[in-house]
Amino acid sequence: MSSLREAQKQLTRDTIVERALELFTEKGYAATTIDDIAAAVGTTRVTFYAHYPSRSDLMRDFMARVNAVLDRADGPNRASTAAELVDVVREGELEGILAWLESRAALWPAFRPYLDVLDEAAAVDREVRALVEGWHEEVIADIVRGMQLAGRFPEETHHIRGTLAFTQLDYVATLWTRRKFEPNRDHALEVLADSWYHLLCDEG
Repeated sequence: MSSLREAQKQLTRDTIVERALELFTEKGYAATTIDDIAAAVGTTRVTFYAHYPSRSDLMRDFMARVNAVLDRADGPNRASTAAELVDVVREGELEGILAWLESRAALWPAFRPYLDVLDEAAAVDREVRALVEGWHEEVIADIVRGMQLAGRFPEETHHIRGTLAFTQLDYVATLWTRRKFEPNRDHALEVLADSWYHLLCDEG
């Protein structure tokens, strides 16, 4: 019986997330109210708050779903980590980097809408801003870890290299989402992979 209740609870949460994502994308984060989301789900704000005590809690669920799509697991200090990204940077092969970037690009439709809403929410919600900035640092930490394991580049340059690599990837990804602009994706990923290779792997 308890498993059935849990399944029903998860179904309600999934429905809230789906409708909220649609509304945030259509109307914007700031313009969407709890009542809007509850009405779209066909429930009440009481039910919404039973699952998400605040919009910030809903945003934390958005981030958890991004991590699930990207296979980011709990790491040290409860931060998320992606072993595959660490390995790709550690191995330092251009072909491997391109293959990893292509695999992430294939997932953009599944997780970028969540990240786009999170970025918008971060502009007006301090809690969400801390959540998003923390997540950025978790991804950067994976890139840094890969360089550390390879013994590549001076330690004091690792964080800026990781930050530049992450920022490049995030920007290219927005060309397919928020900006609704689609250049030749294959070319863009090839250029990005080459940039990552020289920034993170090539000490020559």
